[in-house]
Amino acid sequence: MPAGNYDPSLTYSSAVGLLYVFNLIVGTGALALPKAFQTAGWLLSIALLVISCITSYISATFVVESLSIANAATAKRKRDEENEGDENEEIAHHTFEITQRVEVSEMASMFLTRAEVIISYLALNIYLFGDLAIYSTTVSKSFMNVICSSVNSSSIGADSPCREFLPSWITRFMFYRFSILLFIAACAPMIIIGITKTKYLQLSTTASRWTAFTLMIILATMQLIEKGPAAHPSAVNMHGFGSLFGVTVYAFMCHHSLPSLITPMKQASQYWRLSKHMIFSKMAGVYALVIAFYFTLSLTGAFAFEKVQDVYTLNFLHDDNTSWGYFIIDHFLALFPVFTLSTNYPIVAITLINNVKVLRDLIAPPRYRYDKLTTCARYCWISEDEERLVDSDPLAENEPVVTRNMKRTSLSDVIIPLLAIGLPTLISFFSDNVLFLASATGSYPGVFVQFLIPCLLVLRVDYYASSGT
Repeated sequence: MPAGNYDPSLTYSSAVGLLYVFNLIVGTGALALPKAFQTAGWLLSIALLVISCITSYISATFVVESLSIANAATAKRKRDEENEGDENEEIAHHTFEITQRVEVSEMASMFLTRAEVIISYLALNIYLFGDLAIYSTTVSKSFMNVICSSVNSSSIGADSPCREFLPSWITRFMFYRFSILLFIAACAPMIIIGITKTKYLQLSTTASRWTAFTLMIILATMQLIEKGPAAHPSAVNMHGFGSLFGVTVYAFMCHHSLPSLITPMKQASQYWRLSKHMIFSKMAGVYALVIAFYFTLSLTGAFAFEKVQDVYTLNFLHDDNTSWGYFIIDHFLALFPVFTLSTNYPIVAITLINNVKVLRDLIAPPRYRYDKLTTCARYCWISEDEERLVDSDPLAENEPVVTRNMKRTSLSDVIIPLLAIGLPTLISFFSDNVLFLASATGSYPGVFVQFLIPCLLVLRVDYYASSGT
């Protein structure tokens, strides 16, 4: 989203902001970690998770540093335009206050070259494609297991009948595919109308997330105490390294959304010399809490169950407990991904559609109005909803103006939403392996989004700040 002035009425305390960061990090990747731990070995998993946590935290500090300098660049450019000041004037210390929200994509357009912006958008879009495939697969697989299974799903194949009273051709995998179509049909209207996550929806998903993960840790721990370890994973199994690496990267992904969470924090409006150390130290505490949570969840799961499912919540669906209390808890855990990911899917899909349109306009830019008063250094944002990038060539001032109300509706505006929803759906249609999807998404586009883009940004913004331009 474009940068916007800091609205005090929309601020929250640093504690609330850091809670949002925690919720942003702990997502779908956590459900695949226990399986990755059991496959790759507990010692290798611990070591790689620690390394991934440290590098992810460093990259997060790069994003916050870039956000501060982007605010300084915006303030200096506005001051130069309004006061016709000296363009070589050094950046004032107080302008490093974080008072405007500048998203990672907009920082890329401010400081990176055109080729680097295109690569950044390409990596982000591929990551979002993988995200949608993981969401639709996880939701559909969870729903299928609730409807079809009556015994532990680890003992049943994909070609097994869904239910005994149903025709034999209605297999579990066929019902899984039907669940995908049902899920997409339910989400499509929300994508079309452009639904956004409300405060109450976020609070409800946060409460269900904390409840679900706490219950999983408690139940797995109780099973370990009562029955002892059901599995004995090896310390190191290099055959599972690839999946483990991708999942650990995916499990710490938060960088593309950090600016929208950091900017409204009240303390972030203090001088940067103070707020930088405050934010960095408190984010370190968040990361320490996250990794402790991941260790507890993954190690208890890897040892408590003989075969951990790639969607960890499914391990609690078909246990030996038949009381009503356990029945309700087990089905709540099994349906937990259905509730939470169904609210996130339309938002991620809308973001992907808008980003693909931006990438289209970068590769084949239409003629847009050039505005010297914009906050962009190379490309200008003209739509709050679709985040269009404009051509920043000054010669474009004399070209025909295409405003928001006059912009064309091309065939690509129809094809892009279909591809954004259709391709992830097609991937889910032929694979229900959530561990594979999470590892592939984290290993390739995830590395770009989490590590390479923040590193490239902080190099560019540091050069900008040191040059005083």
